[in-house]
Amino acid sequence: MQRTLFSLVAAALVAAARPARASSGEQTASLSWVRLAGAEACVGARALAQAVEARLGRAALVSAARADLTIEGRIEPGGSGGWRAVIAVADAEGAVLGTREIATASPRCRAIDDELALAIALMVDPSARLSPSAPSPPPAPAPHPTPAPSPPPAPSPPQVIVQRILIPVPPPAPPPPSPWRVEVGAGPLFGLGLLPSPGVAAALRARLTPPGFWAFEAGGAVWFPNEATTGASSTRFSWSEGFVSACPVSIGSATRLSACAGARLGALRVNGVGFGVDRTDERLTAGGALDVRLARRLFGPLTAGGGVGLIVPLVRDTFYYIDAEGQDREVFQVAPLAGTVDVLLGVGFP
Repeated sequence: MQRTLFSLVAAALVAAARPARASSGEQTASLSWVRLAGAEACVGARALAQAVEARLGRAALVSAARADLTIEGRIEPGGSGGWRAVIAVADAEGAVLGTREIATASPRCRAIDDELALAIALMVDPSARLSPSAPSPPPAPAPHPTPAPSPPPAPSPPQVIVQRILIPVPPPAPPPPSPWRVEVGAGPLFGLGLLPSPGVAAALRARLTPPGFWAFEAGGAVWFPNEATTGASSTRFSWSEGFVSACPVSIGSATRLSACAGARLGALRVNGVGFGVDRTDERLTAGGALDVRLARRLFGPLTAGGGVGLIVPLVRDTFYYIDAEGQDREVFQVAPLAGTVDVLLGVGFP
């Protein structure tokens, strides 16, 4: 109540400070209302204008070009919480007649809506008979006092029944296991240090990759005949071998780089041609191998790749012949370290 009386007195003082109008008509005003940053949820210009005109009981707010008074206001968050509104009124010539500040410590900025509407209504017309913000008609007096009827019994509060129903949800199906991948390729194989001269072989290589584990490779090679010439005589070497290896390192999918280690086992056949006594001999060959391989999926199941290998022979036989003077003449001995290069074209599933 004290705050409302203070608003009425302040607005009356502002109104008294402006000169009297020349005409006897009802005074009009224009309203400019700004919500500063942080006050976007406060009362808007349209709602505030409707509340002011409801208190005045008439349409008193017009455009600035036809208004007798100019009212400008703004609302913003207070410095220490709450809200703060400032309203200024000026006459038609722009001379400021007074200002009014309304503040509240309430966390709700709509708590001062009624005070804002009342203050602006008094600025527009201090002598107006203001309507309350929520009018309610007074009850008609009864001609004779009658006993008040007994109030109806209060309805019983509604009952809330909470029932929990457990619906079993089956666990999600586990993802299907990754399929095994099988790749088979064939192509030329080139070697150095395994035969008397650089050799060429036809190679076949298969790769098996189980899900979540190392890949394994197996295959074989048949080397083309390789000869070592000693004068009018020659020694022909024919060699076939197989291999198996494990590949613990594998990087990439469509383009794959892998490292493999394994063993090679083969049979070497040697024929002497042009000697006094031509002999044929067969030897077992064995060795360890390291390979670095690169493979690429082309399109569909087609793949291409190649690799570089290092072979350490475990059996290094020496081949020689006896000349006419009875001296041993060496023909060939397997190198302590040999190398291979291959290029393969194949298919892979899936």
